[in-house]
Amino acid sequence: MPYDSEGNFTRIHNWEDDRINDIDIVTDHHDEEDDNFASGLSECFLKDGRATMKGNIDCGNFQIKNLANGALDGDAVNKSQLDENISNLENAIKKVLNSTIKIGDIKASTITKDHDNWMICNGREISRSEYSDLFALIGTNFGAGNNVTTFNLPDYRGKFLRGLGGDSGTMYATQAEGLPNITGNWTGSTSPGTTTNNLGFTSANGCYYGDKPGNQIQHDHSGNSEKPTRMNFDASRSSKIYGASSHVTPVNQAVNYFIKVKED
Repeated sequence: MPYDSEGNFTRIHNWEDDRINDIDIVTDHHDEEDDNFASGLSECFLKDGRATMKGNIDCGNFQIKNLANGALDGDAVNKSQLDENISNLENAIKKVLNSTIKIGDIKASTITKDHDNWMICNGREISRSEYSDLFALIGTNFGAGNNVTTFNLPDYRGKFLRGLGGDSGTMYATQAEGLPNITGNWTGSTSPGTTTNNLGFTSANGCYYGDKPGNQIQHDHSGNSEKPTRMNFDASRSSKIYGASSHVTPVNQAVNYFIKVKED
C-alpha cells in the first residue's frame, strides 16, 4: 500500500494510477467509509517506520517476539539486553561498595545474624584460608583460634568502641574500667589541755573541707567547752567527673557489631 512522506496512507494516488492503467476498482463503500479506512491505515505501526505511532499499542496480552537489540536512542530493547544491563549495574554497584566498604570495617546494626559477608563480632573462630584477606589484616590479635587453621574475630559484646589515640588503649587490647583517683588531705591540731583524740581542722584541700556545725558543744578533758570542727568529704572537689551523674555507665542501648570478612 502506498504511503506519503509523512507516513499517511494515500489511497487517491494509487487508485488514480489504477484508473489511468484501466484497472477497474469496485467498491460498495461510501466516500466517508473510504476516508475512515484510509485514516485507520494511517494509524498503523509500520515495519519500515514511515508511519509514526500516534497511540499506545494494545497487544491483547500477547508478546512481541524476535525483537532485535536496540542500537539507537529511542529504540526498544529486548530481555537479553535488560538482563545484561541489570548484571552490569549490579557489578558496578558491587565495585562502588567494595571501593568504599573494606574488609575489616566495623558497623553497628540491629540485625542479629551474619549476612552479606558481614559477621557478628562475638569472638568466634573462623577459617584462616576461607577468610585469608581478613586474616592478613588482623592476624591473631583477637585470638589465635586453634593455632593452625583458624583465628578469632573481635569480641565486642558488652563493650563500647572508642577512637584510637589520646589515652585510649591499643587497637586490639581491651582497656579495663577505671575512674580517676580521689585525693585530698587535712591537717588537725589539738586544743590545749585535751587528748590527741580531740582534733580540729587547721587546713584542708582536695576532696576534704571543714566547717563548724551549728551550736553543737563538745567538752574536752579539762571541762572546757568548745565548738567542734567537722571534717567533710566531697569527691567533686577533686574531680568534676564526680557528681556529674548518678551512675558510672552512660545511658545506652545495645546493638550488634559486625565486621566485613569478604568482598561482595
